[in-house]
Amino acid sequence: MLHSLRRRSVRVLGLLTALTVAVAASTTPATAGTLTDWTMNGNNLLNTRSNLLETKITTKNVSRLKAKWTFATHGDVSATPIVAKGAVYFPDWGGYLYKLDAATGQQIWSKKISDYDGVTGSLSRTAVAISGNTLFLGTQVGANLLAVDATTGALKWKTQLDPHVAAILTMSPVVHNGVVYEGVSSTEGEMSAFDPTYKCCTFRGNFNAVDANTGKVLWKRYMVPDNGNQPTGYAGGAMWGTPAIDPVRGTVYVTSGQNYRVPDSVNQCQNNGGTPPQCYSPDNHIDSILALNLKTGAIKWATGAMRFDAWNASCIPGLPPNNCPANPGYDYDFGDGAHIFGFKDKNGKLRDAVGGGEKSGEYWALDPDTGNVLWSAAPGPGGHVGGIMWGTAWDAKRIYVAEANFFKTPYQLADGTPSTGSSYAALDPATGRVQWQVPDPTPGFAWGPLTVAADVLYGSSTSGHMYAMDSATGRILWDFTAPYSSNSGASVVDGVVYWGNGYAKFANGAGTTGSFTSGTFYAFSVDGK
Repeated sequence: MLHSLRRRSVRVLGLLTALTVAVAASTTPATAGTLTDWTMNGNNLLNTRSNLLETKITTKNVSRLKAKWTFATHGDVSATPIVAKGAVYFPDWGGYLYKLDAATGQQIWSKKISDYDGVTGSLSRTAVAISGNTLFLGTQVGANLLAVDATTGALKWKTQLDPHVAAILTMSPVVHNGVVYEGVSSTEGEMSAFDPTYKCCTFRGNFNAVDANTGKVLWKRYMVPDNGNQPTGYAGGAMWGTPAIDPVRGTVYVTSGQNYRVPDSVNQCQNNGGTPPQCYSPDNHIDSILALNLKTGAIKWATGAMRFDAWNASCIPGLPPNNCPANPGYDYDFGDGAHIFGFKDKNGKLRDAVGGGEKSGEYWALDPDTGNVLWSAAPGPGGHVGGIMWGTAWDAKRIYVAEANFFKTPYQLADGTPSTGSSYAALDPATGRVQWQVPDPTPGFAWGPLTVAADVLYGSSTSGHMYAMDSATGRILWDFTAPYSSNSGASVVDGVVYWGNGYAKFANGAGTTGSFTSGTFYAFSVDGK
């Protein structure tokens, strides 16, 4: 099977090495790096979260993983680390950005995010993207996109993507052909509950294309209609899942979040029995997967909301309800980003698809040209903190998902076993059929993004456990217990697993979650060698 960029569609292939070569061919050398680097959150433009050339760590020896080295940080590390040209890059919740020697863990440099943007207490939680000698990352305070010299750590430029008081950047950026693609999220959903005087809501989620050399915004696409900055219209549509890029179609695929509030006319329409397509403005692209033109940001297609979903944190029982919408939804936004994957259909024909996981617990597979649903699967229950949260993976054999089941809803695993906890599952890319499903053996939540390399699947739990599983069966082959909650995705490069630890942002009900002042970053290898 060959993946050829000379074909109109990106044929995402059955051979991992072929896909790697195709991805590298579709980027500039600076974006692609070497074939053994991990240069962005999803590791490639297709956002597969897989290492296609890993051979040193397999199911035969992964049980022997030991710490090769550790590094003490100033806070939790929840971002997927980036590995390029012998160095590891990642930010922490203590407000620092690090560059370490990938072989030894020795610090090459560290910089305070607040020194870049001048904002006290600023930090980044996004995975870094590297292109050439420049790092790109977003800030959790002020919604600044930063470009940093990878050699020295010096700031090259910064661009504020949204001046809204609640705007933040939680999406890990992607770089292609000299353009940085980055979405904007917000904390307005939380502000609406914890500040009873706050008039909810006005934030509008948006996606941006930014010149990688200058920081100039080339185009911006909003997810909800213009509200005139008044808390009477549409608000929400935050964007925080990593996008996927198809260079042949000239398309970037993105996912969006729920409304924080909607106009009264929508509530009236809903009360009268209207459906989301009947009641919503056609420009209200919430809880959606969208295909955007790479050069202009024009919407090629959008799935649109499949259910009413106006929700913010004031809808949580026990919190001040003054800003909860009249008809609250379930907060079923797409925490997972978009992914491009391939499969053989029932006639043996190679097809490609775009997919993503939703906090409803569902994974959606769509036709990349039309957005038509090919299949959907729900291996576990939904919830406003998952469902499926921060990332799924694909290795040309299976799609891997982590189901958090935040509300501990009773359900059955694929083999009929009853469960009220989190689980990990593998889906058939052609049909969505669950091929295997295993429970998290701890009471933690499976929030973190998954990673697959060779025949090993890596996943984490907020109970602090880091797992290595047989990708064919889900059997846990290695279980490392870290001191804090684990919500980082692993990157696997040349026989080393790089992994962060700690997530104090959320309580997990299963022990200590993390720290904003100290933490540990890990590099694991077979026998620690």
